[in-house]
Order: sequence, then structure tokens, then C-alpha cells
Amino acid sequence: MARFELSERWCSWKGVDVIFVAARAAIEAGPFDPPICEVVFDEEYDPITVDTLEEAREHLRHNIVRSMDIIVSHIDEDEARLTLHYSGDRLQLNGYGSDWTRARAAYDAAHAELAGHFGITTFKLPQLPRDTVAETRKRLVIDELEAALEAVDSGLEDP
Repeated sequence: MARFELSERWCSWKGVDVIFVAARAAIEAGPFDPPICEVVFDEEYDPITVDTLEEAREHLRHNIVRSMDIIVSHIDEDEARLTLHYSGDRLQLNGYGSDWTRARAAYDAAHAELAGHFGITTFKLPQLPRDTVAETRKRLVIDELEAALEAVDSGLEDP
């Protein structure tokens, strides 16, 4: 199967704690075992990198940061990887990898946590209503064809 790649952005994001919940959900759902985690703060200015979500939360408690990138993956990053990029009040969720099942499971778990925090349901198209006009047309055409077929068949029987 082809590579998995999906991305979604949210503006006016305020729930920093939910980002960590989403990262943990992705690690478990991937499953990323052993999980590789890297959190980079202020990458565009003076980057600081930590290796666990706990260290990242502690850093946030004691410091003001402009941006944060949480990267969680399987041991082979090309198989399945998820990133959560938080900057100001914008959050971007990215998932990708060659292992479709694992990458999609991690992305879906993180997406569900993020969307659920604000009561947003995940995107699903509603069932379309029955097209009664098309069904009626189809039935009328079939009735006409059956009548024409009967006329042809009845004409063949008379010598």
C-alpha cells in the first residue's frame, strides 16, 4: 500500500495539555513500541530539545516558549511518524509513514483526542437520502422495456 500522509490545522488553540494527551494516545495506538519521542522548543530561535513528554511538560511549566514540536514515531521513523506543531495559538497535526496501519492508527488516535477536547466530531459524510426520482425513472424505463419485449415476443408466437 502507498504511504500514509495526512495533516490538519487548528487556529485559536489554547489546550496545551491536550496536545500531550494526543501524543500519548498516538504512541499507544500506533503502537510505537519502543516509542521514539523528541520535543523541540523554539526551533526557529534557540532550539531546546528534550526526549520525553514529561521533560517537555516540566520545561513548559518553567519557561515561556514560542513554539513546540512533538515528534513521536516507531523506531524506524519512515514506517510511522506523528508530529504536533504548536506555535502561538495554532496547532498542526501531521501523520505519515510507509506502514499505513500503524501511521493511520496513531494519527486517528491523536486526532480523536484533539477534536474531542472541543466537542468536534470527526469528519464523516452523512448517508445520502434515497433518490426517488432516479428510482422512478429507472422503474418506468424498465416497465417500457418489458412492455416492448412482450410485444416482440408475442409477435413471434403468432404464425
